[in-house]
Amino acid sequence: MTTRKNIPAVFAALAALAAVIAIAGCGSSSSSSSSSGVSAGSYVKQVCGAIKPFVTDIQTRSNALNLATLSSPAQGKAALQGFMTAAVADADKAVTQLQAAGTPDVNNGKNISAALVKAFTEVKTALGSAKSQADALPTNSVAAFKTAGTSLATTIRASFASIGAGLGGLKSADLSKAAKNEPACQSIGA
Repeated sequence: MTTRKNIPAVFAALAALAAVIAIAGCGSSSSSSSSSGVSAGSYVKQVCGAIKPFVTDIQTRSNALNLATLSSPAQGKAALQGFMTAAVADADKAVTQLQAAGTPDVNNGKNISAALVKAFTEVKTALGSAKSQADALPTNSVAAFKTAGTSLATTIRASFASIGAGLGGLKSADLSKAAKNEPACQSIGA
């Protein structure tokens, strides 16, 4: 069973996407403030605190997901189902925490907050769809499992290709500065 190269690489890319989404919302641009919301420091602490466990868990599970060591398609399916179930739960938790982070008191803060929540909601939805596809993986033959597993990896890759693309214009010098001073943000590259 050699889908090992496809599936874990997709999940590693997912973890990288999560970091990119976080960074996109904290890049530099205009620094004028909005009229209400939470401080930039409080916001980035909450955002990075929500995203860091998601990134870490995806990376850890992806590194541990070694389909080459499994002896049957049924074991591969079970491994992927477990991974996907955990990833969906992690994404759901991140969405909830991002929603609770509030709106940063920075220029364009409302749009930045909404875009980050939307991006992670899309991640959660895409992971849920991938979990459904993993649940339907065939186990009757290695070849059928490999073909379906490769299709699953392609579907995941395509789903995540566009997530976060709309965040490029949403930047804040204040959030960027706060992220540079927040250890949780530094550990995910924000």
